[in-house]
Amino acid sequence: MLDVYSTSAEIAEARPTMAVLGVGAIEQHGTHLPVATDWSYISATTRQVAERLGAFWVPAIPFSMSECHGEMAGTVWLKPDTLAKVVRDLVLSLHRQGIDKVVIMNGHGGNFMLEPTIQELNLSNPSLTVIMPTHFRPADPPIYEAAGQEIHAGEGETSTQLALNEHLVKDDRVDYIPPVGREFLDYTFMSILSPFGIWGIPSLGTADKGRRATEYSVEQTVKYVRQAFEAIDRMTGAASHEGARDV
Repeated sequence: MLDVYSTSAEIAEARPTMAVLGVGAIEQHGTHLPVATDWSYISATTRQVAERLGAFWVPAIPFSMSECHGEMAGTVWLKPDTLAKVVRDLVLSLHRQGIDKVVIMNGHGGNFMLEPTIQELNLSNPSLTVIMPTHFRPADPPIYEAAGQEIHAGEGETSTQLALNEHLVKDDRVDYIPPVGREFLDYTFMSILSPFGIWGIPSLGTADKGRRATEYSVEQTVKYVRQAFEAIDRMTGAASHEGARDV
């Protein structure tokens, strides 16, 4: 596959038209998971997605919007406008090389700046299409028992880290779900909502669940990307045809 371990000559010869870029985070994940949890997961999944799509794999951005974790140790973040500028610069640098389709995969739930940034990129660059797969049909039967209850460092993330980096997962798992809604993270901090830095049930995590969930996510992402680009090309072509007929 084409990635950053390929030479410039190899990439130029292959002339890729699609790239896959992940956005991770470096932030606290309780006492049992590494601060690189989001980044390591999105790095692994974007690489698999790029390989299956025959796309150019770009290393995931390590940092994003982690302000909701406040000053909890190990957390490093970007301001929303900084993240937007970084994503713009990276996407446009790819576009200048002839890549007209970019898949952005978000590995952190708080990155609300990605959607408007992608809209702006598409509006300002008619020959470029950027998409961000986010909505898939839930696995049936569900892989995670705590699905819908947790947000951070719970069964899901513990499972995927056990599958990817088992040696980095500590035994000190604390189950805790704050008695408030997810919206509280929009205006207060995890350190207030959960003294453990956890919003979930990590004790339920297993490596098998993590492997199955990762494979399902990769499969659904690849399927969605193909369908999305096909639909956009079809609708764009139809709109161009209508415009020409009106003239």
